[in-house]
Amino acid sequence: MKNFRLISTVAISAFLFACSNGTGNPGSAEGDVSAVEKAEGAVAQSAKQPAPEAESGSTESEALDEGIAETEIPESSSSEEASSSDTGYSWTEEEISDFLEEFNISPADTARHDPDSLGVWHFYDPRGAHDNPDFAYGSMTDPRDGNVYKTTTIGGQVWMAENLNYFDIEGAASSIKNDWCYWDKPENCESAGRLYTWNVAQRICPEGWRLPTKADWESLLQEVGADSLNEILWKGSSKLKSMSGWENEGSGTDDFGFTALPAGMKFTTSTQDGFTYHGCSSLMWAATEADGGAADSLAYHMYLDCSNDNAIVNTVRKINGLSVRCVKDE
Repeated sequence: MKNFRLISTVAISAFLFACSNGTGNPGSAEGDVSAVEKAEGAVAQSAKQPAPEAESGSTESEALDEGIAETEIPESSSSEEASSSDTGYSWTEEEISDFLEEFNISPADTARHDPDSLGVWHFYDPRGAHDNPDFAYGSMTDPRDGNVYKTTTIGGQVWMAENLNYFDIEGAASSIKNDWCYWDKPENCESAGRLYTWNVAQRICPEGWRLPTKADWESLLQEVGADSLNEILWKGSSKLKSMSGWENEGSGTDDFGFTALPAGMKFTTSTQDGFTYHGCSSLMWAATEADGGAADSLAYHMYLDCSNDNAIVNTVRKINGLSVRCVKDE
């Protein structure tokens, strides 16, 4: 677990170094891998960490060639999805114990999973546990399922202050799974929202709301006082992060009630798939596709990390599962 967090931190540092020196090529579709994933793969190889075991039995070198760093708990996405109406779940002490045992979390690392500890991430936190208690949130109701979301107004735009958790009924009959709860556990959607592919994210916001564009994310960062260091990297993301829940003392001040949570992501490659980065990273889709031929496979997202105060607006593969924050139509 500690090695995983170290690799994640180094990977992001390597990526930021590449961007600041003009050596990165984040808009490229080469190998169908984003610049962040390339950095992760390079760090994984240099650190000689084993890659997660692939579902298809691929070799370690083949997995690394996909640009995936060591993932904490890779897991198949084959389990049956549950409806978003499965609400009100709470973990028992026995379930928590089984959870720690199942994923081989050592006693030395259980602080981040201790429901009595503050400032660390755990999926079994009640929804809203990391909200800013001093912020006056607005609210909206999704008419499709009655789910009520907190909202915040930043720079004249109304944003959802929580990750969307709407079960993709339209795509439910498809043989290809394209939205997930972390670790395929429905209760994790209750606390952190659902993870969607880009294609689904395009149509998943309720009527009157939409997926933010790349320009929307850049405008948001400007409104909260972040400084643009180049076309990708922004300095000053702490005002968007929740006040607790981020590892590596990476929580923010949540000045504007945006309350970004480190909900992680679902990754998919030609040889393996799984979940990664919970507790350390927030990745939220943009509606904007990459330029040129890269648009076939890449789209923009906004990325926050627990190891620094940076925000990255860059491309990532459309088949990955990321969080969705909807913005209200003007």
